[in-house]
Amino acid sequence: MKGRERNAPCWCGSGKKYKKCHLGRDAQPKENPWAAVDVNRKAFSQKKCCAQDVGLGVCEGAVIKAHTVSRGPNLAKIAKDGHVLKYAADISEVNKNGGKLSVKKIGIKDASVFHGFCSKHDRELFLCIENEAFIGRPDQCLAVAYRTMSRELYGKDAGSHLRETLRGFDKGLNPLKQIMFQKMLDEIDTGNEAARRDLKPTHDALTIALLGARPDALSSVVFEFAGPLPFMFAGAWSPFTDLYGAEIQKGYVDEILEQIFVSSFAAESSAMICVSWLNIDGAVGEVIAEQFMKLPDEKLASACLQFVIKHVENVFFNPDWFEVLDEKQKDRLAQLAADGMDPMGSPPSMPVRLDVGFQLPALTRAIQVQQKHFTSS
Repeated sequence: MKGRERNAPCWCGSGKKYKKCHLGRDAQPKENPWAAVDVNRKAFSQKKCCAQDVGLGVCEGAVIKAHTVSRGPNLAKIAKDGHVLKYAADISEVNKNGGKLSVKKIGIKDASVFHGFCSKHDRELFLCIENEAFIGRPDQCLAVAYRTMSRELYGKDAGSHLRETLRGFDKGLNPLKQIMFQKMLDEIDTGNEAARRDLKPTHDALTIALLGARPDALSSVVFEFAGPLPFMFAGAWSPFTDLYGAEIQKGYVDEILEQIFVSSFAAESSAMICVSWLNIDGAVGEVIAEQFMKLPDEKLASACLQFVIKHVENVFFNPDWFEVLDEKQKDRLAQLAADGMDPMGSPPSMPVRLDVGFQLPALTRAIQVQQKHFTSS
């Protein structure tokens, strides 16, 4: 930094003069890391309705805690004393556990929630999946995909503050480490902005489908299992690799990525997993769904669990089932969960292993929903 003009814009891109930003930063006291955690937590608690001003009617009532995994129909079915388990994804929990991932107990009232819909839109848009048993109807698949995609876009919007929030956390570091830290923040921000760019067109397409009552805009395959599943999940992401780790999207700067939507549902004596994608030729979701279709019936639930846990944060476990897993099974789940937690945004690449089972029920049938381009029999 020697010889840098004091009144020039700081090299870090903050917009401040160098003398007001990084001059002498290596001698400044370090900031409290828990302050960033608190700011981040508040960002993910901001209240806004994802269906506001998109043609789905005016908002009414307060913005509520919306569940991406329905509480009564699904989470309650796997809970013990009103609680489920999930992997701790925040830095503070990882640090407490010596750098390793651990599971934590969470009440089903607080599991899988985000402040993303007003009471009217939450009630009206998701009536078919909250008040009716999920049977894989096209309108149900569309409602699930819209709520899941809304949660993902909400999260990316909330994460847009991270670069500015964390700019000062290189205080006390030497100049080289300052440069490395600021470069890392820039890369995280670039990745987050790219994800927002990719998710927005898909969210718009799902909104248009809802407005026009066109559930055929979505293709789905619904897997039904012979017994209850001890986990529940809901998520959407842009897959770069297929079930076995082979590349299916490049992720070039000018490429708009496709997404896949996954959700699970509980019934009295069975369970379902819904895999959906926008109904377009050669969709990456279709590629993955066809790979699932070709798996042995007794391996499918295990493959779904492994594939989802490395991509989705909203995965919840039945405490009794999780506690009796052996070390090999727990290690496998922890490895997969960690594979999806790179702060630099690198896509998870660990393939699914069919030789690791989790005592899960076998597939009984697969239901194809609105699949104009689906080629499997």
